Amino acid sequence: MTKAEQLTAIAEHLSEDQMEALLFFARSIAKEPFYDSAPPEALASLERGLSQIERGETLTLDELSERLAAAGRSSGT
Repeated sequence: MTKAEQLTAIAEHLSEDQMEALLFFARSIAKEPFYDSAPPEALASLERGLSQIERGETLTLDELSERLAAAGRSSGT
């Protein structure tokens, strides 16, 4: 059985939501990687983010959640 036949056999048993997720995944891995086609500004932003991580300039999930909640409260939402 080929890989395509194996995928088809598995896909026959998936729900519609699972099938949509599988299609999304398949399409995303078939595309050219973002890093290979990203505009220079996006690559520079990624590099800045990596530098921030290296310097320890990060937030925990709890800290981020608190900041987002505070921002939501201050904007009236």
